Amino acid sequence: MPSLNPKGLAELRALEAAGAPGRVRELIDLYLRDAEGHLRNLRGAVDGRDRTVLERSAQTLKGGSGNLGAMALARLCAELQGLGRSACWDRAAKLLTGLDAEYRSVRAELEAEAARA
Repeated sequence: MPSLNPKGLAELRALEAAGAPGRVRELIDLYLRDAEGHLRNLRGAVDGRDRTVLERSAQTLKGGSGNLGAMALARLCAELQGLGRSACWDRAAKLLTGLDAEYRSVRAELEAEAARA
């Protein structure tokens, strides 16, 4: 089962068709670069029990993921954001493992899409 919503990919491809060559690759590269930083922040926030960083990074990653059609990843980020509010650190650590796995799938699909762009 793909990690990216086909509609989200179609919207990205429409940017290319509308005369913005290289735009898809640029958006994907930017997202992946930012996502890696947010994942590092999330790991550090869970380890350090830092609610503010956890909520902020989860929210930002959620938005970017949703914009690219990575809806399952966006939902995991939303759940992680809520766990930060409630300070459920053990549960947040477990969820972060699943989030990492989903991100790897998203990254692979986005990299394949960028190679086609």
